[in-house]
Amino acid sequence: MNRDEALRNLTASSAHLRGQAARTLGDVGHASDLPRLRRAQREESVTYVNYALQETIRRLAHEQTPAPSSDEADVVSDDVRKQIYGKAMEWITGFLLHEISSPIGLVRLASRRELGDRWDESETKRHLESVTRVFEAIELLKNAAGVPRPQEFDLSALVDELLDEYKPEVREWISTIGARPFLIKSDPSLVRMVVVNGIRNAIEAQQGASAQPNPHDVTISWGDTDVDYWFAVVDHGGGINGPIETAFEIGNSTKKDHIGFGLAIARQAVETMIGSLSLEPAKDGGALYTARWRK
Repeated sequence: MNRDEALRNLTASSAHLRGQAARTLGDVGHASDLPRLRRAQREESVTYVNYALQETIRRLAHEQTPAPSSDEADVVSDDVRKQIYGKAMEWITGFLLHEISSPIGLVRLASRRELGDRWDESETKRHLESVTRVFEAIELLKNAAGVPRPQEFDLSALVDELLDEYKPEVREWISTIGARPFLIKSDPSLVRMVVVNGIRNAIEAQQGASAQPNPHDVTISWGDTDVDYWFAVVDHGGGINGPIETAFEIGNSTKKDHIGFGLAIARQAVETMIGSLSLEPAKDGGALYTARWRK
């Protein structure tokens, strides 16, 4: 696609073509194309195309301005780095979902037709279900990097709702510590990602470490300070295997049938809310999961 074609395709009906056009203009566009690019970006409703346009605009606009001194260029705050990473994450995951999910659906449909009665017990079905779980996780990761939409809700009620999904014999060894109600103003979907992951990991770790856990083996707590909210889960499970930071890498899991997105999703969600997530060995064995995010 040359420059003229790319400029025409900025208004194409296909989001795929618009995205290609935006990326092409990042390489072959001129500073004089900026007004058309900015107009296209204002009107673009598809997230990954919008980010491609933003990146192209940034690149072409940068060519018009003098480069900063090396000292200025190196001073980028950690918060800004996280925001850049989050936007890149949202763009990449949006692109993957848009470009690959439809072909995967067609493969599934064709496989069911061709295998007929053999579909339910087939390896093809099992592998496609695994791919589907990965795509569901990618969608969560994309949502975790999205713009926060704060509203007031009760964090303690969210914890209770999530614990109600477990059987009574599991609830017996889980304790909660925190104010009730505990009203906060945050994005409920992002907070849910953080809370779900912390609770699930602790319960699974405890179940894997002992056939019959004891009361208070998993303790969930929450609270706030003058500047932030916090949520923590401590368990007495088997502890952390390997370097802690690798646990947050996408696709890294030591658990059977886990695709390894949980901690990456939780960390991205809390960083989107301008916060941090840590995982460390607990004082008496097991692991301590702590999230903090800005009020």
